[in-house]
Amino acid sequence: MLSVFDKYPYSLYIKLIAQKIREITDQLLTEYGLNTSQAILLWHINQSIEENIEINRKFLEKTMALSGPSVTNLLNGLEKTGFISRNNNPADGRNLSIDVTAKAKQFINEKSSALSKSEELVTEGMSSAEKAMFVSLLTRAFENVDKQLSKP
Repeated sequence: MLSVFDKYPYSLYIKLIAQKIREITDQLLTEYGLNTSQAILLWHINQSIEENIEINRKFLEKTMALSGPSVTNLLNGLEKTGFISRNNNPADGRNLSIDVTAKAKQFINEKSSALSKSEELVTEGMSSAEKAMFVSLLTRAFENVDKQLSKP
């Protein structure tokens, strides 16, 4: 008997899982006026600040693998809703420094669980060993495709 994975390519399952996770997370974040992309970017900005890494748009483009306009659009939304502030960088006036607001810190402390909730749904019914293996396999798959795209 054919496995369901013999019928369809892995890429279809990966795409469908990613879409469903995004839908679920977007629903969980609606009450905060955020979407999944904004919440992930906000978490990343906060994490980088805690690690004393200077945050600017170019840094976010590179680390989040997003285009400049995408980062700008996300930052505009976060600023408009009061989650971040952007100020002139005193060391380099051509760059803006990005800071998280008290509203963002409160969200991160209280409700970043919306992001982990989707992870719980994906790994529901898995043992600790299976979850560790799942993360290991996801990491390896990511590294494989990333390596392929990095080839000249």
